[in-house]
Amino acid sequence: MKAISLFEPWATLIALRLKKFETRSWPTAYRGPLLICASKKRPPLNKIIGILYRAGITWNDLSPGRAVAIVDLVTILRTDDIVIQGKGIDQNWPQGDELYFGDFSPNRHVWKLQNIRRFVNPPYIMGRQGIFNVPDDLIKDLETYPPLPIPTPMIRFESLKSQKK
Repeated sequence: MKAISLFEPWATLIALRLKKFETRSWPTAYRGPLLICASKKRPPLNKIIGILYRAGITWNDLSPGRAVAIVDLVTILRTDDIVIQGKGIDQNWPQGDELYFGDFSPNRHVWKLQNIRRFVNPPYIMGRQGIFNVPDDLIKDLETYPPLPIPTPMIRFESLKSQKK
């Protein structure tokens, strides 16, 4: 299986389905299943505390040195080719906290991830730079959490009050 290593907390953000777009300085022709591995090395806490706080996770929630999820890499676009936070934005592209969890500056590449399956017991995997191969037998029988239900839009209390009149 193809795999990629990410620093924490970004790997865990993907596994928790809080990050569905990975930003890179380089594209790849590969599309399909991709193993998300958390690198052993973590940035200093003072560099990531804001991201942890925003995501509602702690240092102890991270899984350094482990494969945390399998995703489907479905498409890659250049940051210059997508409109972010524009009027009428396509709901399939980064918005809200997602913009805080990646580097969407010009001349970068946005990897769209779908079908995120987080491992119940993440296995230790030696990461590498770039896309690399992991033997299928290391992950084929691992249990993943069931998919989350599709979120429904929240109805604001004020709009309910106005409907009663």
